[in-house]
Amino acid sequence: MRVLVSPTYSSCLHLYMRSFLVENYGFRLMSTVAAVFATEVPWYTGVPTKLLKKTTLIPATTNHLPVYTLTFEIPKNATFTGRAKPHSEVRIDMGDVVKMVIPNYKPKSYSMSALRIDDNEFDITLKVYPNGRASGFLDRLQIGEEMNTFGISAKRTRQKGEYVGIVAYGVGMTEGLPIAKAELEKGDAKRVVLLWASRTWDDTFWKEDLASLTKQYPDQFEMVHILSREQRDGCLHGRVNPEVLQQVFQPTDSEKARFLSVGTKEMMRMTDGYFATNNYDMPKHHLIPKM
Repeated sequence: MRVLVSPTYSSCLHLYMRSFLVENYGFRLMSTVAAVFATEVPWYTGVPTKLLKKTTLIPATTNHLPVYTLTFEIPKNATFTGRAKPHSEVRIDMGDVVKMVIPNYKPKSYSMSALRIDDNEFDITLKVYPNGRASGFLDRLQIGEEMNTFGISAKRTRQKGEYVGIVAYGVGMTEGLPIAKAELEKGDAKRVVLLWASRTWDDTFWKEDLASLTKQYPDQFEMVHILSREQRDGCLHGRVNPEVLQQVFQPTDSEKARFLSVGTKEMMRMTDGYFATNNYDMPKHHLIPKM
C-alpha cells in the first residue's frame, strides 16, 4: 500500500527535525567552542614577570625627569603563543622589544637595555613622565611584585656595513647604546659613531659604560654629544640637522655606510629625511630596516 505524504506535511517534518537537531546538538557544539575560547589566554596577555631591582640613573629634580633601570627576572617555564616570544629570545641588536602589559591600558613597548641569560634577568631603562600611564605604573611597581610581559619581534633585517652611524634622541639611548655595542662585537663595522642628542649634560647617563666601551674599542668607537640647552666643552651645541649629521658622520666609503636613529616616530622620520638630504637614502642605508 502506497502512502502519499503531502508537501505541506513533508516541509513541517523537515523544519521540526532541523529545529530538534539545532536545539539538542547545535547548542552543545556552540557551548563547547565558546568554552574553549573562554579558557584560552590571548597571546598579548603576557606572563607574570617579577621585578628584582630598581636602579636610579637620573634622580627626579625640578629641572629633570627621573630615569631608572628596572631589572626583571626572566619567567621560567612560560608558554608563549601568537606573536609573543620568550624574553630570552629577544634580539636587542635587531630592535626587538619587551611589551609591558599595563593594567587597564595596553601593552607598552620598551627596549631591552640588557639581557643576561646566565643570570636569568633582563633590564629596561625608562624615563618617568608626569601623568604617564605606563611609566607611572612601572615607577610604582615594588621590588618583588609581578606584572605581565612578553617579548615581540620588530620584524627587521640587518644590512651590515663597514661604517655604522647611530643617532639617539634623549632616552632613545637605551636602544642606541646596546645596538652600537652589538655592532662592535660582531666585528663587521670598522667604525661605529654614536651621536646622543640631549637637552643638558645632566640629562645623560651611562657615562661609565660609554667610557668603558671607548676604552675597549679605541680605534672603532666614537661617542659624540650634542646639547640643545647647554654649551659644554667637548660637546656640540644645538639640534640635529643635516649639517650636524654631515659633520659627525664621515664614512670613507658612502656605499658601505649604515645608519639608525632612535627616538619618537616623528624624530626618526625627520632624521631619515636628513640622511636623504646628505645622499644616504633610506632604507638602502638603514642598518636594520623593516622586512
